[in-house]
Amino acid sequence: MRNLNLISDLTRGIAIGAAAFSLWAAAASAAAQDAFAIGTVPADITSIGPRFAEAAGTFASNRIKVEIVTVEGGSRGVQVLLSGKLQAMHVGFSVAVNANREGADLRLISSSFNVMPMEIYVSPTIKSPADLKGQKIAISALTSESDMAISLALRQWNMTRKDVVITQLGGASQRLAAQLSGQVAAAPYLLPTNFIAREKGLVRLLDLGNGGAPWIFNGLVVNREFAKSNPDLMKRFIKANIEGMYKALSDEKWAKEVIAKEFKSDSKALLDEAYAALKRGYPRDYTPSIEGINNVIAEVNSMGPPLTSKNPADYVDLSILDALKKEGFFEEMKKRYGI
Repeated sequence: MRNLNLISDLTRGIAIGAAAFSLWAAAASAAAQDAFAIGTVPADITSIGPRFAEAAGTFASNRIKVEIVTVEGGSRGVQVLLSGKLQAMHVGFSVAVNANREGADLRLISSSFNVMPMEIYVSPTIKSPADLKGQKIAISALTSESDMAISLALRQWNMTRKDVVITQLGGASQRLAAQLSGQVAAAPYLLPTNFIAREKGLVRLLDLGNGGAPWIFNGLVVNREFAKSNPDLMKRFIKANIEGMYKALSDEKWAKEVIAKEFKSDSKALLDEAYAALKRGYPRDYTPSIEGINNVIAEVNSMGPPLTSKNPADYVDLSILDALKKEGFFEEMKKRYGI
């Protein structure tokens, strides 16, 4: 009986020890997670990637504790990034190029949209582009993606920036409010704001994503020195984002639930449109096209003091994506998620 008691006590001790070790291991794993703050603009289909990664748990599986910070407007987001409060920002490539012109040292390390997804909306009284001459058009900030959208639209309409009055008003919500109140005649939007604009009675005059020139609209932008000093962290962060997106592309129901939460809407029409845009716009290898890169650089160069460099290497660093391709990571994702 005594031996049986000893065996029982020993078994109990082993079980307690194993439980304690499991708790210690879990705590150690949590403590090993690297903190990472990523900025995104509010309710924007082109920068929703980190939300998928967060919901899918791929940040945690890559030992990263991510804080997703909402910043109103890409230009403002770059300022926060440069302050050191963010490690990366989902922002328009044109904004990063312009920031480098002003002395920053940023790099685009992946692309989330290789098309210009913005649409130009006007009040119902505007029947043609010619009706916009002399009228106010709202953008977020100079050389922002919304500003790029207006330049591209004017070119299609055989007009110049001198034909209209371009007004800087900030993020999409501010532009929409100004347009609905009659302060401006036109403004560019993307999902979900363009959907809301139509619901409010505004009219789509141009879809820049339909047959437009190659473009890099949005992607992950980092300080070059931070990326250079933290290669393993940046690689894990990119992997987490990519896997989250692959899950979204393979599981429409789940992806729409994440989008609905981010957009604060359960509109089936909006969610269907958003998911279609997601599948159409996100490059499966997260790589920006060289044509799009050059087009953005050329456009920014034409809208202000000449750039000191037009070399893509001074604005883009694809070393992480190249390494992942060589390692077969994208093939692994395609196989795992059936894409």
